[in-house]
This record gives sequence, C-alpha cells and structure tokens, in this order.
Amino acid sequence: MLIFVGSRRKGNCYNLAHKIQKELNNDHLESEIIIPGNQRIFLCTGCRDCEVSGICDFKDDMQKIIPKIKEEKVLLFITPARFNAISSDLKVMIDRLNPLYPRQELKMKKMIIVAIGAKEADIYSTEQVVNNFLSIADAFQMDPVIRYEFNNCLNPDDILKQESKIQNLITDIKKELIN
Repeated sequence: MLIFVGSRRKGNCYNLAHKIQKELNNDHLESEIIIPGNQRIFLCTGCRDCEVSGICDFKDDMQKIIPKIKEEKVLLFITPARFNAISSDLKVMIDRLNPLYPRQELKMKKMIIVAIGAKEADIYSTEQVVNNFLSIADAFQMDPVIRYEFNNCLNPDDILKQESKIQNLITDIKKELIN
C-alpha cells in the first residue's frame, strides 16, 4: 500500500501515517509513505501531451511515483483540511496523474481517504475534503473503500489522543489489504 501524506510538517498527518505503517509492519503488510511536498513535482501545465503518449513530458519525481501507483491495489491519502480542501501538495501530485486517466489505469484501485481538521467538524470542514476525494475517485473510477475524518487536531500530536478511532481505521485498512 502507498500512503500519501499531504503535509510536509511532522504533525498529525505524519504521525498518523507512521502509526499506520508501524501497525501494518507488525502484521507483515508492506507499505510505503510518500510525502509529495518533499518530492520534486512540477505543476501540470495542461498541455495534454500525456493523453496521447501516456507519459508526462516533465522529468521529475513523478517518474518514480507513477509506476508505484500502477503496481499498488490500495492507495491511502492522508491530508489536512485546508480551507475545506485537500492540501496543495497532494493536489499537485494528483493533477500529475493525468497520464493514467485516458487509459483508466486507476480504475477500481481502492482509495482510502483520511481528512484531518484542526477545528470542530463544521469549521474548515473535513467532510468537504472527503467530498473532494470522492470526486477524484469518481473521475478515475477508483473505489473509495474507507473514509475517516479526524477533527480537533490543532497541535502536532492531537491525533494520537484519538486512539480508538485510529485503531478502527487500522483494522479497516488491514481488512482491505487482506481481501
């Protein structure tokens, strides 16, 4: 499984990703964490050359990320809720998945969505972030199998205070990986 972390900070998204990875490793389930913001990923210019060739013209870290995405059956996206939207780092990476779109290379891949908000659920809504991902899943014909929202996570380790919810998420992830 690939775990995409939408924040460069070592905060809630980072902490959750590493907790999930540790639990998966304990059960001998492989995962890799990718932080798009720490990669060299150029902005998509919308040239659409990739729609014909299936390959983006840019030579950057997406050349390593796209083959990994093609191989995996399950993709986990963990993002902070930033003004009711996914993080810009994740959005830039997702835009660069355009070469996979015309050939439906993400069709039926399982998508796991985790949105983390600093405030209450109705302020800077994690629900809207989940909806953003559902639209992306629909466009790529992916299967959004798990959706979780964590709120009240302002400080870098606030998410770790939601242990039972994290354990439920990890249990659900393990079920998807085993199936």
